[in-house]
Amino acid sequence: MGKNQAYKAMQRARLSGSAGPEEVEDGMVDGTFHSPEWHAARLASLNTSHTITWEEYKRKQKEEELKKGELEADKDRMMREYRAQLDADRARKLAVGRNHSGTKSHHNKVKRDKDSMKRRGKKRKHKRRSSESSSCSSSSES
Repeated sequence: MGKNQAYKAMQRARLSGSAGPEEVEDGMVDGTFHSPEWHAARLASLNTSHTITWEEYKRKQKEEELKKGELEADKDRMMREYRAQLDADRARKLAVGRNHSGTKSHHNKVKRDKDSMKRRGKKRKHKRRSSESSSCSSSSES
């Protein structure tokens, strides 16, 4: 026997008198830290499987694909309705044409008046600048 085997045999002889760990038929000491009741409960929980069978998995996949198909069909239907609405709006606007007078004429007149007011203001500013620059140049010459 080697060193370790002799030491283990000595320990077994010493512990055999007391209620120590139980011996297994191969001569090894059961070194588990859990009680036999715990092991029994663990094995029972492992036997009750939480996984699903292949048939259940296939059924669940089919249901999910049906739901996806319904969602895509709803999206397609909504997109077609939206496109139809846009086409109707475009057709209505194109039917009116471009040469019709309406509320836009008043808007364009107001816009033209604003533009003319801006031009007048710019001309005044430009005139002031040219007069200021001539006065500055005359003062710098002297």
